[in-house]
Formats: sequence, structure tokens, C-alpha cells
Amino acid sequence: MKLLKAVVGSFPQKKLALDEAIKLVVDLQLTHGIDIISDGEQRTDIVGYFGSLPGLGMKSHGPYIKSKVTPMEEAKDFVKLRDLGFVRDYLRNKGREDVKVKVSVTGPITLGFSCALNGLEYYNNIGDRRLYSDCARALNPLIMEIAKTGCYIQIDEPSLSIGIMNPKDAVEIVNEALSGLPKAVYEGRKLIIHICGALNEKLFKAFMSLDAPILSLAFSALNVRKNLEVVSKPILESGEKKLGMGCISVQASKKEEVEKLDAVIKRLKTTVDKIGQDRIALIHPDCGLRNTGEGAIEPILETLSSCASFFEQAP
Repeated sequence: MKLLKAVVGSFPQKKLALDEAIKLVVDLQLTHGIDIISDGEQRTDIVGYFGSLPGLGMKSHGPYIKSKVTPMEEAKDFVKLRDLGFVRDYLRNKGREDVKVKVSVTGPITLGFSCALNGLEYYNNIGDRRLYSDCARALNPLIMEIAKTGCYIQIDEPSLSIGIMNPKDAVEIVNEALSGLPKAVYEGRKLIIHICGALNEKLFKAFMSLDAPILSLAFSALNVRKNLEVVSKPILESGEKKLGMGCISVQASKKEEVEKLDAVIKRLKTTVDKIGQDRIALIHPDCGLRNTGEGAIEPILETLSSCASFFEQAP
């Protein structure tokens, strides 16, 4: 059983020049055999990347809603594309063009909500659907440019699990951001939507209407372990979805707090028994590693890699 290993995206920011920080994070992932790597989001946090979108202003604690949110004039100038190019050049120089690369984009619900919490000077209120639809339309050209590169795309939407709006409306808005993507993205299963947080059956069923072949969910931290009770093979089949499984918690500050390999293997075995190995597209930590202790990062990646090896060697 071959299991692709990935990270969700972020790593703790290194106190280095940007390019050196990205190299360090890439090398760390390569060392532990990660199949789909990221740049570690070393430039800023998941909201800060979008501070240059027209309509957003900037405060000391991050972007806020200053006016109507609209697309960038030149999507090609998006900093995520610059960092992607740097990662690919670095891999090429190392002779590792075989490694797959993923770019994470903060989804319209999470982006709109997070910025509105920092300040809202244009829309009626934080629940105004126009805010989120405008964010979706602003993000669409950026996602389209990333799609042209042929890399994996991950839409980060943690806010989908906290009920900012009706799930049906939220799904429609996320799909607006994905409108017009080339067929190759879907045929290659290179589009992932990451949703961390506790789920219920209503939410999970609503997610089947998301226009992405892979749903990346969390199952390992105490607050999300019941998510596996919600997930079912028939529901996944009805939405033609595969699972990105968060099989190890990121809530650790040091090596001793990292989940043991046996517990991770047991969790994955339970998932395979419930939905079948054909419904698992990849395995990864529950969420990004930005707030994980430095001493716990490598043990988490090592455990993830060892878990995958266990299943590959199993008869």
C-alpha cells in the first residue's frame, strides 16, 4: 500500500534570510521523504500573503477590510508564485525534479473572516455574503496562475468547520474561487481543500459538493478524533472524493510530546478498515506546523514517514 506523504504547509519561521529559510525547510522535508513538499510559508502567515489584494489595508496585526475586495492587476506578481519558482529551481539544482510541490492558498471564507476580525470598513457586517464572494473572485486569478504551473494546489479553509455561514452557501463561495480551473488539475487529482477542526455529518455531507477531488481533514488531536466517526466510504464515493488524512497531531512543543508511532499506525489502520485504502489519497500532520515546537518538527515528520513505510511493507 503506497501512501503519499505531505505536509499541510507552514513551518515555524526561521530567523534567516527568506531564501535560506525556504532551503532549510525544503531540505528538512526531503530528508524525511515527504512526497509533496511546500515552501514552509516562510514569508508570512496564511493571511499576510494576501495583504496586497486591492481592498485590504494593513494594520500591525495583519490585513483588514478597507474597501471592496478586488483581484490584483497582475496575478503573475503574486509572491506565492515567486516562492514556488524558487523552490522548483532549488530542487532542480539538487537533481530532485521528481519531487512534487504544493502551493497553499487561503480560501475566501477564512480570508474574509480573518481580515474582517482585524477591521471592517466597507461591507455591512462580518456575515455579509458579498465580502466572501468578492474574496472568492479576487482569489480566482491567483489560483488560476498557480494551476498553470502544474503543481498541487491546496485551498486552506479552516473556517469551514466553525459555522461562519450556512454550509451550502460557504461551499458555493469556495467553488467560486475554483471556477474555470483546467481539467488537468482534476484529472491529476492536484487540488486539495484543507479543513481542520471538528466536523459533524451535516458539514461532511456538504463538503461533498466542493469542487475538489481531495479533502484534507484532521483526525489526531483530541478535539478532532471523533471526525472519523463522521467520515464514511459511501459519502466519500457519492462526492467522488478521496481523503487527505491528518494522522498525527501537531500539538507538541518538544520531542517527548509527539505521538508514538504505534498510535499513528493504529489510527491509520482504523481509517483504512472504515473507508478502504483506495479512498486515502495522502497522509499528513493534522494541520500546519507553524505553532509546533521546533524540537517536535523532525520527530513528527519521522513518525509520518515511518508510518507510511509500515503500510508499504505490510502484506
